[in-house]
Amino acid sequence: MNLLKSILILIATTHIPVFGYSQSTIDQNPRSDQPKYPISATDSIYKATMLLNEDIAYAKSNKLPFSLANTHQTLGHIYSSIESHETATMHYMDAYRIYDSLKKPQEIDDILAMLARTYVDGKNYKKFDSLIPIALRHSKQLNSINYFYNLESQVRKNYFFKQYGIVLSNSEIALQQLDTYDFLTEKDKKEKIKLVELFRYYLSVAMINLKQYDKGYELLFKIDPTQFRVNGKEHLAPISQMATLNYYKFRYFNERKKQLDSANKYLLISDSLKYIAIRNFQDRLSENGNLIYKIISTEKQLQLANIKREHHKASSNAFLMATIVLSLLLTVLGVFFYYYHNNRKRMKTINSRLKESNKKLMIIDKERLEFFSILSHELRTPIYGINGLATLIDQEEDPKKSKTYLNALLSSSHYISVLIDNVLQISTIKFEKKSLHLKPTNILELVKKVSSSIKISADQKGLKLYTNIEKTNWGENLLVDNVVLSQILINLTYNAIRYTSKGFVAINVTEQRRTDTHVNLLFEIKDSGIGIQNKHRDIIFNAFENKTFLEKNSTGSGLGLYIVKTLLKSYNTEIKFLSKVNEGSTFYFDIDFEIAGGTIQDEPQFQPFEDAPSKILIVDDNNINLMVTKKNVERIPGCFSETASHGREAICLVKDKDFDLVLMDINMPDMDGYEATKHIRLFNPDIPILALTALNSDEIQSKAMACGMNHVITKPYDFEEFKSIILKYGHVLQE
Repeated sequence: MNLLKSILILIATTHIPVFGYSQSTIDQNPRSDQPKYPISATDSIYKATMLLNEDIAYAKSNKLPFSLANTHQTLGHIYSSIESHETATMHYMDAYRIYDSLKKPQEIDDILAMLARTYVDGKNYKKFDSLIPIALRHSKQLNSINYFYNLESQVRKNYFFKQYGIVLSNSEIALQQLDTYDFLTEKDKKEKIKLVELFRYYLSVAMINLKQYDKGYELLFKIDPTQFRVNGKEHLAPISQMATLNYYKFRYFNERKKQLDSANKYLLISDSLKYIAIRNFQDRLSENGNLIYKIISTEKQLQLANIKREHHKASSNAFLMATIVLSLLLTVLGVFFYYYHNNRKRMKTINSRLKESNKKLMIIDKERLEFFSILSHELRTPIYGINGLATLIDQEEDPKKSKTYLNALLSSSHYISVLIDNVLQISTIKFEKKSLHLKPTNILELVKKVSSSIKISADQKGLKLYTNIEKTNWGENLLVDNVVLSQILINLTYNAIRYTSKGFVAINVTEQRRTDTHVNLLFEIKDSGIGIQNKHRDIIFNAFENKTFLEKNSTGSGLGLYIVKTLLKSYNTEIKFLSKVNEGSTFYFDIDFEIAGGTIQDEPQFQPFEDAPSKILIVDDNNINLMVTKKNVERIPGCFSETASHGREAICLVKDKDFDLVLMDINMPDMDGYEATKHIRLFNPDIPILALTALNSDEIQSKAMACGMNHVITKPYDFEEFKSIILKYGHVLQE
């Protein structure tokens, strides 16, 4: 097993971010087995962890302290790689205590640097502050390269807390020391280049935030972003740093040079990299969570097996003693054998069931991995298109062609929005009913909005998009959950466009029956696409199980129809379809809507204020969101705005100035939107406070109302609806 363990540990540790620490040789037991099949990343980590736990037991039983310390250190690396920081810290501390007892200064230096990094990654800043002076002093005494990694950990911690003065000072110290430090090997010299670029990155960001703009931007534009790549792989931190680098370039051209075209180019690049970083983080979070659960479960099973083994051993000893001493008690011994046999049989049954369960779990894991592979492709494709189209728009001089590129860019952006909504929906709806948020809505206007948002995608494929609505009373409002019904229609229409290469896609709405209080509408989505074979009818609505159909017909995520089916349960109805191969499909459902009191004409129309302009305070910690919301507010006649970047600033502004309305973000550092609203309500109970957030759940709605907010606007939103809400609450206040 020696060779097998070496291969497993090598594969597992290649997925650990490398900072350049030296790694001590691990004592290994002779093993003759060799791997006879390819090892995946998660499997290699899992198997390496199991083998290393065996080595810990071996080193303890044979009194090999140095081998034991090395094994703890390697386990610390592995748990750090899957972001189980507390467990990693535990193994590093075990290794440190043994190295300290053995008087191993170089190994101690490595462990201190690893601990410092782990404390920062795990946001355990209290322990980090206690450890970092010791780690810096130790590495400086040894003239070790770990000195720079410790400085980098200290810089990163202060960077997270926006203590840019400390970041600037430490980065300058690091760069001065790097000039004089003797890098002997080629590997160390390459590491020096990486370290120099890293500290120059932090130095430039610190200078810009300390308003040393000339020096900061000059240094920023000299940074080589290719040096941010770690060990040939795109880890989360380097991509985030590249996103930040492009964001500051956006600020430079936007704030300093006033060159909006260049600014927008870098803003698009920054946003695209943020999307990739978020996706990578979510993928790693899901994968690491499953892996940690698997390791913990297996360790518990091993512990249970050891306990049972000891129990069986004790039983055997008791049986032997009873055989020698109580040879006359054959009846008792017979009973003992009977129960022993039954226990063995029961254990075999349990093991058989566990094997079957493990097979099923492996199939599920494989299907989910395949799904996330598809999802990765679905995200990369439009992001690549957005980047390319942004460049084309920037370079194109013909307004008509620029308009075409812009429409295509909007289509890609809308597709990403729908895809992300579907993924988030999967993580929340599961199998339970979604509660509906009903409000008076005109079905004609809702279908028009859905059709206009889909039309660009249909036009790009050369398809005709028809909207046919047959209803007796166009002016009436029905009680509808706009978000749920829109998501159902958008997913069905996107599916129709995806599987149709020529011809048409149609959205049909027909009134079927009516009473004094309710009206029943039939919705049909028709297409002239490829159709659905009978063998696929039972799987197309099942998330993660429709991959056979997708592989042959499309590269989609396979979530749309599953979400449609689940959301329709909220309306106590179900999706049905008719289809002929190579002729097309029709998906249809009907819903009973309650008729709302009044019509469109009866609703109050809020006009721009004539007496005085409406003053609106926008609170958001994201500068881009602030800019977008401010532009949208200023598009509303009679409105102008001021901005605040956090909750405490918002409280001071509301106290000092006379605002008519507050648009409050919820997720903000230091003080969130809920707390800020509670403080404002203590001295101003009347001002309308509207939550403006990307969060969308019943819990968010309840918490917003409980803290004193008047309304929740979910991003992204329709501008006309946003305008109507702003005018409504501003109107009420002025009356």
